[in-house]
Amino acid sequence: MENHYCVVIIGAGVAGLSCAKYLADNGIQDFVILEANNQIGGRCQTVEFMDQSIELGTELLQGNSSNNPLFQLAEGQHLLDQDDDGLDRDDCYHDEDGESIDEDIINEIRTIYDEILEKKVPTYPYENYPDLSLGEFILAEFDQYLQLKKVSLDKNEIDQREKVIDWLGKQHPVLNTIGSEKLTDVSVQGWISFESISTNDKYIQGGICKFLQTIFENKIAKEKFHFNSKVKRVAIHEVNQSVNIEVIKENQQIVTYRAKHVVCTQSIGCLKKTMHEMFVPPLPYSKQVSIEKLGFGTVNKIYLVFSQPFWDVDFNSFNFLWNTNTEGKLTCLENTPYHSRWCKSLTGLCVHHRLSNTLVTQISGEAGEYIETIPDGLLSNCFQELFGRFYPDNQIPKPKKLIRSSWFHNPLTYGSHTFIKIGSTVHDIKRLAMPWPDKPAGPLVLFAGEGTHERFYGTAHGAFLTGIREGKRIVGLYKSNF
Repeated sequence: MENHYCVVIIGAGVAGLSCAKYLADNGIQDFVILEANNQIGGRCQTVEFMDQSIELGTELLQGNSSNNPLFQLAEGQHLLDQDDDGLDRDDCYHDEDGESIDEDIINEIRTIYDEILEKKVPTYPYENYPDLSLGEFILAEFDQYLQLKKVSLDKNEIDQREKVIDWLGKQHPVLNTIGSEKLTDVSVQGWISFESISTNDKYIQGGICKFLQTIFENKIAKEKFHFNSKVKRVAIHEVNQSVNIEVIKENQQIVTYRAKHVVCTQSIGCLKKTMHEMFVPPLPYSKQVSIEKLGFGTVNKIYLVFSQPFWDVDFNSFNFLWNTNTEGKLTCLENTPYHSRWCKSLTGLCVHHRLSNTLVTQISGEAGEYIETIPDGLLSNCFQELFGRFYPDNQIPKPKKLIRSSWFHNPLTYGSHTFIKIGSTVHDIKRLAMPWPDKPAGPLVLFAGEGTHERFYGTAHGAFLTGIREGKRIVGLYKSNF
């Protein structure tokens, strides 16, 4: 059985949806979207709980209407959440001994961190020097800062600042979106190419998936969506200028789609795992190398639901500032197959902006991957013990429910965010974004998704813009027919 189309789009995430809508808006209706899940969203996943929306993936729209097109679309549909609940509450900072850290120290270190990222990192002359990791760069700057401080501060005051530096490196609003807990893995050269537009982040009323339904799914004909359709193989036939896409349906039936063009929006993590079996003939060697070199990290979210708040409701967050010379062992994991090393990657818990009885955190990198293997009940015990260690004055109940993401072990994503690793550069992203074959006759295979945007990799607006980019590329091939 074969299905013939002008365009087949693989994936109904933000990139696939924006590409499809651009095609439809510009006169190309002969397309289909193949989605392995039973709904749209990709790495946007909304869970309904207690009449509220809980996000397991993308949660906020960054920037504003002048620099983020998704923000502008949400604003136009009156979907931005204007609630400022939580802004009048305080943040609490405790170390592993349960001692409070002065917020003036937090602000001092945060100011230095921002200056390093915004002013000093961009000046690194990587054209003339070997590529350096972001972690090494930041550490060198703070080493200088601490050496100067040791002249006027005692050991305890220096220790406090070291705890804050360690804490902020794991939860800085920009750094914690890349999915790598080890900043020594992140390339300074690549980081310089990333453009942060976080100026006025906003939640979406009803959740990100409702937004995607309103903006995209409801404006694309239902028959264009083929859900529960997992792509097994993409076979390119240059001679007759066509592509065959083998798909495994929900009933395990194999169905072949034939197209003039296929738009691949799979994650970099998915491409790393499947590219050698999926593409026939194999992708050009240069693309394979770029995919292998790029980083693809994991950011997992965890929601802890309690019967009622047991914490001081005047606080919005409870931060964990770990001692830099301890192992962070958990008693509840003794005599179990699980280790405790991951817990030092946790930076604290925040009160959910809509659910007053719910605390939320996120954890990145290898630690984020590892906790996916720990059962819910045991992981709840871990959080109960951790909160009690940092905030011993509270009577800590066990959460009545735990809700979390598991992006690393999801075979459709194998992680959540692209970043540029040491050994790779922005040119790897550019190389991946090039269509194949790149010939005047027209590309057969095109690539979209956040991992193909050289400035906004790792973001929903980056994914959106790449879908538009590839939609324009296809429309340009046929514009004389309109």
